[in-house]
Amino acid sequence: MVVVCIALFFQVLNASAVDVILPEIASGISADMSQIGWLMTGFLLVTGISIPFYGRLADRYGAGHLFVMGVALFAVGSLLAGIATNFQFLLVVRIIQAVGGAAVPGLGMVLVSRAYGPESRGMALGVIAATIGVGSAAGPLLGGVLSELMGWRFIFFVTASVALTIPFTIKALPKFEQRSAGSLDLIGGIGLGLMVAGILLVPAEGSRSGWTSDWVIVGAVMAAVGVGTLVARQAFASSPFIHRELLRNAKYLALAGMSFSVMATNLAPLIGLPVLLAFSHGLSSLEIGLVMVPGAALSAAGGLLSGRLTDRSGAKIPVRIGSMVMLVALFGLSAYSGSSPWIIAIFAGLMGAGFGFVNTPLAATISRLVSGEMLASALSMNSMLFFLGGSIGTALLFAFSTTSGLADGSLNPLHSGLAAGFSDGFLLLMIPVVIALGFSLALPAVSSREISEEEKITMPGETIAEAVPVQRWIPNCSVPWHPECVETIPAIGD
Repeated sequence: MVVVCIALFFQVLNASAVDVILPEIASGISADMSQIGWLMTGFLLVTGISIPFYGRLADRYGAGHLFVMGVALFAVGSLLAGIATNFQFLLVVRIIQAVGGAAVPGLGMVLVSRAYGPESRGMALGVIAATIGVGSAAGPLLGGVLSELMGWRFIFFVTASVALTIPFTIKALPKFEQRSAGSLDLIGGIGLGLMVAGILLVPAEGSRSGWTSDWVIVGAVMAAVGVGTLVARQAFASSPFIHRELLRNAKYLALAGMSFSVMATNLAPLIGLPVLLAFSHGLSSLEIGLVMVPGAALSAAGGLLSGRLTDRSGAKIPVRIGSMVMLVALFGLSAYSGSSPWIIAIFAGLMGAGFGFVNTPLAATISRLVSGEMLASALSMNSMLFFLGGSIGTALLFAFSTTSGLADGSLNPLHSGLAAGFSDGFLLLMIPVVIALGFSLALPAVSSREISEEEKITMPGETIAEAVPVQRWIPNCSVPWHPECVETIPAIGD
């Protein structure tokens, strides 16, 4: 648990911090902002493509060693980024960072899910969700402070220190992991990769270069080719890249749809608010970081509380509570986008709390709904949809904000300019939350540990039992991640 959380924190910290220090990077390597934009776009594209491949490979070869390899690549990429002297070299090592970092979220959840029994899995994944929340909000604060005090390169050196966790990670790896048979559908994987890359490229370049630019057209073609290839392989391949059992299950599809919708709503404010606060309110990097702190703290708290609630009563209650809180937060951000930054901080905090309540139940329910042989694929696909939703939501927020804010007829007459644009954009982001509430109707009405054997998604001919040792949280123990609070249950067959 600890090593997974540390690796995840550094990965999320890197992603959120680099966005803040892009102007300093541009100055340091003598690059223009059009080039610098590709440091983020390229990173997003490679991450989105890599995530599902890690999941599929983990089903066949185990998640543990792939996780270690990913952390090592991420650390190497971070170290090399810190010594980069030109744009071309920095772009290459950012891609190395992306390939490595893509292993951390999905495979980290797989390892944690397999390490804890059904009674405590929600709480364990709540700790993971809390880590993501803290890393997302700490990035802009630390990025701004460290960049001012020690230069932008130091951010990459800090994230490279995650390599120190590798020996401990290797020691903590499970001795046995349930693995699936069958060949790897490389053509189907390439199709999925093209689809993901195209879907990410269109909004990223559309919001930056215009919706008729060459890169938007290239992205649309890539997405179309990828979709066609993937559909054909799913229909005719003997062992397609995406397990057919996942696509046939309404509950899993509902969970996946919620992941996409919720992240489309959550990531956009995390990235958009620093821009709004800097250009419309004139805040420094440190002040922006302080405004974002409540969101991090309440996201962490919401993740822990919802994990406990999910273990006891299932996902429906925390998901609906979190979704309603997110709707209130978005309405508040829209109404007060041009007001005091500290009022914005209140609603940003509510946004974090709502997301924390929604995020944990989704992963916990998937981990109990899907059998061991497909768990890595299922959770990695969920991470990919998180990533896609967040990227698309962010791009649409910026596109909508800039066009609406400069035009007459904003939905919020109390604000003008950029604040008015963001005000309209936050209203737009309420739509995915409403969609997520609709998907919640398909969630199991029982706790994750009470999902029946008949409801679980299994491979044909597979037995249900997980053949790995698990740790079970001792109920009412005050510190669930402390050694005194868990007991080890031997694997079936040991």
